[in-house]
Amino acid sequence: MTEVVDASVVVKWVLAEAGREASLTLLNAYEAGAADLIAPRTLMDEVASALSKRCRRGQINTKQASAAFAFLEQRTPILIHNNRLVREALDLSLLHHLSLWDCLYLALAIRYRCDLTTADHRFYRAAQKHYPFVVLLGS
Repeated sequence: MTEVVDASVVVKWVLAEAGREASLTLLNAYEAGAADLIAPRTLMDEVASALSKRCRRGQINTKQASAAFAFLEQRTPILIHNNRLVREALDLSLLHHLSLWDCLYLALAIRYRCDLTTADHRFYRAAQKHYPFVVLLGS
């Protein structure tokens, strides 16, 4: 089973927030070899940005942010680099008025014909009506 996971899911592997247990279920399946988790190459940039933001807001400290990123570096989903993916994401973004960053994950799921799991409720509501393979984490 191959599944696209976005940064909103992956960041829950290291931060105590709603949906963490469901995200860890995906991680455990990946580590056990029961699932292939894939993401665009920008995933780690987005996760690093989220950790930095939480640190700036005082929700975690620098040591926690660094340790969280190190944990993720050891458990990174399979990162897909494809120059055409950006073009496909741009086309989806323009068509549906969605974030380019979200559409990178969407384009990857379309290309691999697999589900895309997100914890981003806004993206889920916007994308799911056109793409039923977009799944909300925990549902």
